[in-house]
Amino acid sequence: MENIKFFKPKAHILRLLGEELIKSPIMAIYELVKNSYDADSNEVIVSFKDIENTENALITIEDNGTGLTSAIIENIWLEPGTDHRKPIDENGKRIINRSPIFERVPMGEKGVGRFAVHKLGNTIKLITRPANVIKCTDGEWRKYVLDYEITLSIDWVAFSQSKYLEDIPITWQTETDKSKFHFKNDSGTLIEVSALKEPWSRRMARSLKRNVVSMLSPKNKESEFKISLEFDNQWLADFPDANQILNIAPYKYTALLDDEFNLTVDYEFSLALNAEFGERKIDGVTENIRGRLIPALRKELEEEEQLPKDKIDDFIKKFVEKKNPFGNILLELYSYDLDSATLRNYTYDSKTLKNVLKHHYGIKVFKNDMRVFNYGEPGNDWLELDIKRVQSKQWFSNNQNIGFVYLDSENSTNLIETTNREGFIDNDSFKIFYKSILAILNDFRIERIKDRNKWLNYIKPAPKAKSYQDQTSVFKELIDSTDFTKNEQKEKLKEEVDVLQKDFETKKDNLLIPAGVGMTASVALHEIEKLVPRMRESVNSEPFKKEVSQEQVDELEDYVQGILSVLRKGGNKPIKLTESIEKAISNYGKRFKSREIEIITDFDTNMDTIICDKRYFITMIMNIIDNSMYWLDTIYKNDKGIYLKTYLENDIPVILIIDNGPGFKDEINEVVMPFFTRKDDGIGIGLYLIDTIMMKYGKLEISDSQELDSLNIPSKFRGAAIKLTFNKNQK
Repeated sequence: MENIKFFKPKAHILRLLGEELIKSPIMAIYELVKNSYDADSNEVIVSFKDIENTENALITIEDNGTGLTSAIIENIWLEPGTDHRKPIDENGKRIINRSPIFERVPMGEKGVGRFAVHKLGNTIKLITRPANVIKCTDGEWRKYVLDYEITLSIDWVAFSQSKYLEDIPITWQTETDKSKFHFKNDSGTLIEVSALKEPWSRRMARSLKRNVVSMLSPKNKESEFKISLEFDNQWLADFPDANQILNIAPYKYTALLDDEFNLTVDYEFSLALNAEFGERKIDGVTENIRGRLIPALRKELEEEEQLPKDKIDDFIKKFVEKKNPFGNILLELYSYDLDSATLRNYTYDSKTLKNVLKHHYGIKVFKNDMRVFNYGEPGNDWLELDIKRVQSKQWFSNNQNIGFVYLDSENSTNLIETTNREGFIDNDSFKIFYKSILAILNDFRIERIKDRNKWLNYIKPAPKAKSYQDQTSVFKELIDSTDFTKNEQKEKLKEEVDVLQKDFETKKDNLLIPAGVGMTASVALHEIEKLVPRMRESVNSEPFKKEVSQEQVDELEDYVQGILSVLRKGGNKPIKLTESIEKAISNYGKRFKSREIEIITDFDTNMDTIICDKRYFITMIMNIIDNSMYWLDTIYKNDKGIYLKTYLENDIPVILIIDNGPGFKDEINEVVMPFFTRKDDGIGIGLYLIDTIMMKYGKLEISDSQELDSLNIPSKFRGAAIKLTFNKNQK
């Protein structure tokens, strides 16, 4: 015979649900506020009475919602974990039961929020007068207040470890004498909490106020739902209001991401107190960013080794064909620069602005009207903006922003809040949501840094750049114009200037070479890092797979040769052009194949050699190809390709590299700036390094469609087109 037993929960489990899962008294109040919201209340009043006297202190939460019937108390309220608000169907999906009056998507979904009161105090009294809501023939809802009121009291101390839940009776009284009702004319629920667990302080009160302000979406209509917070003292006096500074933010950004990953952006930069500097706006520009998520998704899959390498691209192809799993996202961002020169150009009261930011900074998340904690709380830099700022000055810090992310509760059910109310469960849907928000913020970062740099140059223009050679020439002219007593002193100084110039050129070359080597080697080493575990698996396989292992050895050799090609001693001398380009291409052979990227070459047979340091040359070509591969990975098409052409333009050697990716969105002077990049995790030195090298050998340009047409470049290649024009003294 089988022994059959059942779980017998100890009474202590209810104390754990409230005390352990709810991390703070503030979050406990939030849980109770959400219950009022779900009950179709249009106002909830949270009151603290005699709060500075711990023994007599009382917290009350009162709403005018639909209340609780005796049946709900018995069959739902006293059943921990009930899913009556968002039941789950046979397929595991949540069914949305909207509230009857305001048609709200319920925020409570775990069935444990009501036990949050235990975090506040040891005793509670619940008074509720219920109402029935009936839909009439005209389509309108009618609220009928019932003629009884329920009072229920609980002493949580009774829920000890020694007793079982079934051993502790819960009783309530039903009152039908209307003269004794708390709710005389309407339905509603009142919760009184006494025997408080901990004393409250001014700091806690102001923290609660800040959270109460942020509990409701800025899009919420106060006429439909309002939270009132009342203390019977002066703890909340002069509390800063975020609305004081939103309108004067130098950077305002609104982004709407639909379920097909189409991103529509409005952006404005302006300094409220400096009309002379002007403003810049972007109105309603739409772009699909689905592809921008692919590099980050690919990187995660490769690092976590969740899938075999040959399956990753299949997984990504399936991803790009799907709608996003969380519906539309609306993001509003207000961003501030806090240096004194900028502050005085957009606010008269920097002290107040900094104080408001201190209380309200962060990017918060809302589902419909209610907030999802803990995103945007002080110390909760969930998007790791501070880390990004440390890694690159192109980013902004978390405390420079007030932001709001709005989700539609009905379409974002795949984003599930954790039971302890500290964000969403880290499932696949959340990963895509997180990457989408970062992609949107990266879009904002680029526009922001453009205007930031323009402003910095306005208040402190950079000196006009001069080459080192120009500077030494001026130095020599000064020597010649100086009245030296002996001519040999003048010549000696000019010789020393020549030595300095030669030394500078040597050191510049010595720095460019390791920079190029590091950039090129990093590509190969990243691939080798992923190859080694696969090689180990092949070596240990039984039976031994010789063909697979040989293929992996060949792949490793390609990567090693790529590194060696930029380590070998170089110098300015004729190099075989076609051979060098093909060497750079061969370093990516495996990746071209796995990414299904076609490489087309069109070499001019009249250009056999070019004078250049081979290390520089291969570094430049590899970096341009690597950039093309990255951006080709962000689009979904079946005919991805890179086109390389060499030709003579008025006897001047030219190399043209074009892809059919998204192309450049920025001007040439922007893309070659150090640390400027549109890549989410890019460094921004690749094109800067190429531009620096080409100053020695010629120039770097971006070709437009008209020029590509004149060269008979196939029409499908109209993405990024980089043109390397070498000096005329080539043989």
